[in-house]
Amino acid sequence: MKTKFFILMLSVGMQTQAAVLLVNNATANPGQYLQVDAAMAAASPGDTIYVNGSSVLYSSCIITKSITLIGAGTFAQKQNQFPSKIQYIDINSNLSNIVIEGLEITGSIRFDAESNIQNVFIRYNYFSTGDISFNNIDNSSNFVVSSNVFNNNSFALDFNGGINQSNFTIENNIFRGSIRSMNVNNATLNNNVFYNYATPINTNLNSALIINNIFYNANPLTNTTNCTYLNNISYGTSTTYGAMGGNNIDNTNPQFITAVSPTGGYLPTYNFGVQTSSPAHNYGNDGKDLGIYGGSAN
Repeated sequence: MKTKFFILMLSVGMQTQAAVLLVNNATANPGQYLQVDAAMAAASPGDTIYVNGSSVLYSSCIITKSITLIGAGTFAQKQNQFPSKIQYIDINSNLSNIVIEGLEITGSIRFDAESNIQNVFIRYNYFSTGDISFNNIDNSSNFVVSSNVFNNNSFALDFNGGINQSNFTIENNIFRGSIRSMNVNNATLNNNVFYNYATPINTNLNSALIINNIFYNANPLTNTTNCTYLNNISYGTSTTYGAMGGNNIDNTNPQFITAVSPTGGYLPTYNFGVQTSSPAHNYGNDGKDLGIYGGSAN
């Protein structure tokens, strides 16, 4: 996909106080640490752990400190660049100010029966077969899931139980999968593209703000209750969806810059920007395009 959206621009050299720890599992050119957990043990809160691109899958890891975990980026316009690929990342309780970006996730980022987690940013990652699992997390708030690609054809964001979850922003993502059981106070879904997955919301989503999204072969109304829809567009290549009403655009082709197959998964050659002739062009509540090229994250 030809877009700055998925090219991670690293500026770790600008940091003046926090340390940068390098991880490289290539035996021919090892970094300071062979695996993330070893770097995590040596890191201090506020440090950055940079995971070098590699042809070899990194071992799964556990985030035990307030750190920034950065990979080599995804879909960069550079030949022979390897991604930083890892299966599972688990996050412990009682942490804040966590950043996870620029990685390819083959399994899951997991918040499993944890509590008291605040200020988490998960962005610019490629979930080739994986998801983000919020399993029975309690008393946690201020999560931003931004500018990721979910290509798993299943659950992309999987919420399962937990209490006192608040302030979740889901923005500028590409979803070929669904959001399940999201029971969060102050949830906002803005400037996402949901495509080729019939039920993008699986199990009840209640009282969320759904704004500036594109639903392509994805029903915007299924499994939602008391949600507010503003400036969204829906389109089905072989079906008609129920009206969202208001200032939303129903059953109208968003006219992506690159034609997207009406079946199948994500390809990096797809361009989910909209053409200037599209009704989604400059139709966002911010005067920008609907979908991933509008909103505050772009």
